Amino acid sequence: MQLDLTAHTLHGEEPLAFQVRRLVCAGWVGRDEEALRAHVRELEQIGIPGPKKTPIHMNFSTHLVSVADAIDVISAESSGEVEYVVLRQGGSTYIGVGSDHTDRGFEKFSIPASKHMYPKVLAPVVWPHGEIREHWDRIVLRSWMTSGGKKMLYQEDPLAAILDVDGILSTMPGGDGLDTEGMVVFSGTVASKMGMVYGDRFDFEMDDPVLKRSIGHGYSVRVLPQYL
Repeated sequence: MQLDLTAHTLHGEEPLAFQVRRLVCAGWVGRDEEALRAHVRELEQIGIPGPKKTPIHMNFSTHLVSVADAIDVISAESSGEVEYVVLRQGGSTYIGVGSDHTDRGFEKFSIPASKHMYPKVLAPVVWPHGEIREHWDRIVLRSWMTSGGKKMLYQEDPLAAILDVDGILSTMPGGDGLDTEGMVVFSGTVASKMGMVYGDRFDFEMDDPVLKRSIGHGYSVRVLPQYL
């Protein structure tokens, strides 16, 4: 599938037709052991067991990657989580920001299945990795959850809190015959500020205080009624 993106560079904007050939979602990527344990506790509170190793990497169908501004879900217990996103094509690496929307109720039974249920929403703008590599740790991830008409800051941490691009990619198992060209990798997330919260809209942002620019996106969440 093709994503029609825009690469914001220091020299201007360039269209980027990205051919998605592989989708990977990483998890348990905290650099700070205390922060990682906090995220483990956050999920254990709702019955989701911790991993046997860290980080983890999960392969999913490429049709889940989306730049939509609205998604449908089947459970009120679903939520997004802000992540940086690595996109590799033609020898170039781009960095974007997205949300790995997940069914939290089903996550208790299978983490991969719960993540495969919903889109992985990506902002339609990316940056060349080389432009931000030197000040990577200063870039900030943020997200907001809107519930009942109230918008709340849900997550906020610098990229220093989680593994960088090399840390994510170098620990990814190889030899499975899957593509690395056209690969989209969601990085894994940071801990929330208020535990697990559900809402009807999720907004997210990646802010670069050095180059004074940001990428933001958001989407509404509609729970479909079930007549069983």
